[in-house]
Order: sequence, then structure tokens, then C-alpha cells
Amino acid sequence: MTIKKSFVYFAVAIFMLAFCPALPAGSALMAAEGSFLDESFPDGLVNADQQEFPMAEIEGKIIGLYFSASWCRGCAAFSRILVPFHEKHKDAFEVILVGFDNNSADMHAYMKDYGMSWAAIPYESSARLAMKEKFNVTEIPQMFILTSSGRVLTVDGYKQVQVMGDEALAHWQKLAANE
Repeated sequence: MTIKKSFVYFAVAIFMLAFCPALPAGSALMAAEGSFLDESFPDGLVNADQQEFPMAEIEGKIIGLYFSASWCRGCAAFSRILVPFHEKHKDAFEVILVGFDNNSADMHAYMKDYGMSWAAIPYESSARLAMKEKFNVTEIPQMFILTSSGRVLTVDGYKQVQVMGDEALAHWQKLAANE
């Protein structure tokens, strides 16, 4: 009898997986880690040299989704703070640049000029515009802090790095611990 019950439960589980709509992110059967990154950045990520940036370097870290551009004075000032912050904490924190520049060449020159050793969404990728829309970004600089599974920890990453300094990362890690 227990074998029959186990088979019935197994069959029901297979049916639900095959024919039921996807479960919401907060549900018990959440997608595997990394899928947020793959789904959000289908064209991958690049570095300042326009070479592929490995997704594996981001998984499991706190992510700063950084909306910025070379022509923005506030962005330039914050980038001078963010670059050393990232270098100091790159084992636990990664930045993904969402460029607001007018073209790819300007975005990559900006990354090189400021020593940004982090990832960027390729300028031509539809994901770049999708992130601007998803987060309703109308002014820059702005930095949203996320887990690698996509949960937003704060919309004030820009201000928190400026005000809290190194303590910002510890704060985000405490927020992420609830995941």
C-alpha cells in the first residue's frame, strides 16, 4: 500500500510540474540559484574590455546594480568611492553597471578611465533597457542592492555606501541572511 501511495504522490508532483503555472519567487519551490542572473542577463555580461564577464563570479554575492554614465558628474564622484569599496569587498560584493551613456564606446571608456573591474550589461542588450524600466530609474547615479537570486535588499545602495562606508556591506549581508 505504501508503494502505491508513493507512486500516486510522485505522479501528482510530476503532473503539477508539467502542467501548472510557474510558482511565485517567494514560494517553497523556488528556482535554482543563478537562474535570476541567467534570466535577467540573457546576453551575458562584459567587462571594460568588452570581454565576457563570468556569471560564476557573481553567484552567491551581494550585487550592486549601478545605474551610471560618464557624462554625469555625480556618477563620476560616486564612482571614485565605489571602485575602492568594490575592490576591498569583491569576495562578497559585485557591481553590475547599467550604462546610461550614449554609446558602447563611451560606456567602456568610462569603465576603463575609472578602473571599474566589474561587470556591465552589454550596451546593445535589451536587458540594459529592461533594467532601467524594471527599476523605474529616472535619474542617476543610482544603485540597487540585490541578492544573486534577485531579491532587492535596498534601493538606497548609493547613499548607504556614501554614509555607511564599509559597514554598508555588513548591513546588506544581514538583510540577505533572511533568504
